[in-house]
Amino acid sequence: MDPEVRRTILTRVEAALDRLETAEAPPEGMVAALLEEDPDVQAPDLYALLAQMTALTREVQLQGRASNRLSSEVTQLVQQVSASSEGQIAARASAARRDAQAELLSEILDIRERFARGREEAHKRLGSFRGFFARLGSRPIVEALLRGNDLALERLDETLRRHGVHEIPCQGEAFDPNTMRAVERDVRDDVRPGTVTETLRSGYRTAERVLRYAEVRVSSAKEKPQ
Repeated sequence: MDPEVRRTILTRVEAALDRLETAEAPPEGMVAALLEEDPDVQAPDLYALLAQMTALTREVQLQGRASNRLSSEVTQLVQQVSASSEGQIAARASAARRDAQAELLSEILDIRERFARGREEAHKRLGSFRGFFARLGSRPIVEALLRGNDLALERLDETLRRHGVHEIPCQGEAFDPNTMRAVERDVRDDVRPGTVTETLRSGYRTAERVLRYAEVRVSSAKEKPQ
């Protein structure tokens, strides 16, 4: 390069640098002292500031993930509690229905028992009527009452069967404490001890529970003399 040209370029660069170093006038309305650098104030460390911002961003991300995980766990817990509550409510409602049904069936069994006793008494009275004058007396009335009683018993038995109620078989069976109550002993040698020899009061049950325990007489062996 020509030396004269080189000197010209260097002169222009020096002049440009001198212009940059010249302090510019502060904007209109701003105090010049505000633009002056304070020697007691240290310049911020850009690398440290960047590291802090990166760490803060990472912490925010972790907190966001933890918040999302917590929200998901809370949602699942609420769903589980809701399902459990619904199941408990349904189970309690079902148990209440079964209890109410059992109570109603027990009332029907009591009514049936009264009808059965009335029929038995009517048969006894009907058998006591003899002779020609019995036909002209109370016999026709008792027969009519007996037919009505039999019809009512048939309807009650049909209602009980529809609800799955069955009489507990006892006669000649081994005593079962789960369905029977022994109220009398029958000391005898012709049957095996622990056998039901007579049903004093019929018992009834469904597939799920015993509605009424059967009251029975149970055989027992004679005590051997010492």
